[in-house]
Amino acid sequence: MIEVWGRRSSINVQKVVWALEECGQKFERHAVGGQFGGTDDKAFLKMNPNALVPVMKDGSITLYESNAIMRYLARKYGKDSIRPRGQKAYALADQWTDWTATTLNPQMFTVLVKQVRCKPEDADPAAVKVAAKNLENLFKTANRAIGKKPWLTGRHFTYADIALGAFYWRYKQFDIKHANTPNLDRWLEQIKERPAFQKWGMVPVGTNNDEWLANEKKLG
Repeated sequence: MIEVWGRRSSINVQKVVWALEECGQKFERHAVGGQFGGTDDKAFLKMNPNALVPVMKDGSITLYESNAIMRYLARKYGKDSIRPRGQKAYALADQWTDWTATTLNPQMFTVLVKQVRCKPEDADPAAVKVAAKNLENLFKTANRAIGKKPWLTGRHFTYADIALGAFYWRYKQFDIKHANTPNLDRWLEQIKERPAFQKWGMVPVGTNNDEWLANEKKLG
C-alpha cells in the first residue's frame, strides 16, 4: 500500500493526499511534522534529508516534493483523473503548478507565518499588508488566465487545479483583503463539489496561532 508522511494542516500534504484520492489509490498516512515532530528522526531523514513533509512511498519508490509526487501519480495512476491530456495541457499544467510554488507560495507563506501561525508579539502587519497586495495581483493574473474555461488547463481537471485549488482555498480563509476574482470563485465552487477535495482539501486554517495549533492537533 502507498504510504504518506505528513500532517493534514500542511498545504503540500493536502495536495498529495487529494491527488491520491482523485486517482482512486488507497494509502496510509502517518501524522508527521509541525507539532507532531518526527521529521528529524533517522528513518525519516533517510527518506527526505530536507526534513520536510510530505514524503510518499509507493513500493520501491520514495519521493518528496509535493509537485513531483503529483506528477508521478498523474503518470502512473491518473489517466482520466488528474493526468493532462495532450502536450499543450501538460505544458500549462506544469506552468501553473510551478507558478504556485515559485511565485504564489512566498506571498502566501508570509501571511501564514506573520499573521496566522505566530504568537501575537511576532505578528508583522506591515509585511502581511504587502503580501496581501501582491496576492491580489497574482490571483487576478490567475483569474484572467482561467477565464471562462472549466478548468485551469482547459476542458479537463488536472493536478494543476489541485495545486492552485489548495492555495486559493487557503487564501480565501485568510483575514486580509481579497482580490475580485469571479472566474476563480466560479472555478472554486466546482472544486468544492469534488469528494476528494471535500475530504482532504477543505481544511480549516484558523485566524491565529491558537486556532492553527488546535486545528492541526484535531486533524492529525
